Amino acid sequence: MGLRVEEAMPDMDAFELYDDMREEDMMECIGLMHHPKDAVNISFETSSKCYSLRGNDGLYCSFGVTPHENVGVVWLLGTRRLATAKKYFLKHSKQWVDEMMIGFDFLTNVVMKTNTLSYRWLQWLGAEFSDCQYDGYMSFILERK
Repeated sequence: MGLRVEEAMPDMDAFELYDDMREEDMMECIGLMHHPKDAVNISFETSSKCYSLRGNDGLYCSFGVTPHENVGVVWLLGTRRLATAKKYFLKHSKQWVDEMMIGFDFLTNVVMKTNTLSYRWLQWLGAEFSDCQYDGYMSFILERK
C-alpha cells in the first residue's frame, strides 16, 4: 500500500476525493445542505492545515482544520478506499489530532448520528458529544488530554 500522510494538494486531492467519496461522508454533506463537491472545495479552501492520506494506489482521505479564533473546526472526508487502511488509520489518528490541535483551545464539528463508524472513531479519540442545532447530528469537542 505504501501509506503516508502528506500536505494536501488541493487541486489534485479535491477532485480525487469527490470522485470516490464514501457514501457516509456524502450523506453528511447533503444533510448539512452542502453539495459534496462544494463541501470538499470549501474544506480545502478554508483550512489552515490540510493533509491527505495517500497510498501507491491513490487517495484514502483528506483532513484539516479551519480556524475560528481559538477554536479549530476539524474535518475529515474519506474515499471508499479508506476502509482498507483501518490499521494504519487508527495507529496514526491520535498523532494527527494532536497536530490539528496546535494553536487551538479545542477542536469541534458535527457528525451525523447514523454515521456509526465516524461516531465510534471520535469516541475512541476521546470526543465529548452533545446535541446541536442540526437535526440528526451531534456536536463533538476534542480537547487536549
